[in-house]
Amino acid sequence: MLAQLPTIFGNSGNYEQFWQFRGLTFVTFSFFAVVTKIRSMAPSQAIFDQRPTTASAANSRVQFIEFAGKRVLFINYAHCNAAMMKEVAGEGHRMLALEPPNSVLTLNDVTGATFDHEAVAFLKSMVAANAPYVKRGAVIGISGLQSLIYEAVQAFSKRKLPQFGGREQALAWLVKD
Repeated sequence: MLAQLPTIFGNSGNYEQFWQFRGLTFVTFSFFAVVTKIRSMAPSQAIFDQRPTTASAANSRVQFIEFAGKRVLFINYAHCNAAMMKEVAGEGHRMLALEPPNSVLTLNDVTGATFDHEAVAFLKSMVAANAPYVKRGAVIGISGLQSLIYEAVQAFSKRKLPQFGGREQALAWLVKD
């Protein structure tokens, strides 16, 4: 794909940058250059990428599950990089904000997630903003340096989010009355 970019869009600099990450190619374009080029392309030259977008990947990581007859919002940060962590946190807040205050049970899985300073700051603000909607929240998957981030997020948000060793244990705690 990278080798095709100059061929498809010319060497005139119509694309701003491109890079690869985990086998995927990402390209940023000038909007007007793309519209002009697509209008001039033959149908056989068009390239359509059917891979999921970052937004849809974040959407799939935030979903309601049912445990013991109760709904739990499962926010899956497992193995996220810092950029995806922010996308998932934003999607989590969007889903929570659609629910009545003090009504949502949340389970957050941070197994193998990586953070940077910006992601930690964003996560702190999201945890604080989510507080009015969360009845009870739990975290699983914390290890190593994640413990320091966990403590910082709790201190900043003034919320207690207990951590558990496994999903079943956390879910059982969440649904108990």
